[in-house]
Amino acid sequence: MPIVDPIGAGPLIWLNPVPEPNAVKNRMHLDVVGDVDELVALGARVIRRRDDEIGWDILADPEGNEFCIFADS
Repeated sequence: MPIVDPIGAGPLIWLNPVPEPNAVKNRMHLDVVGDVDELVALGARVIRRRDDEIGWDILADPEGNEFCIFADS
């Protein structure tokens, strides 16, 4: 289910249900489009680089919250 800014100025946000039950407190996982090096310079750290198995990078913010980043197209 998408959340769309009606005037088109904000980001497009998708909410996707998952089949797994919660194992810990409720958290939100973000997938973003951007530049890995720019996010690392801002304080993120790389958890896993894209490779033959996955087409995205996995980063973590300074508090350890993981998010996926897709290349800017």
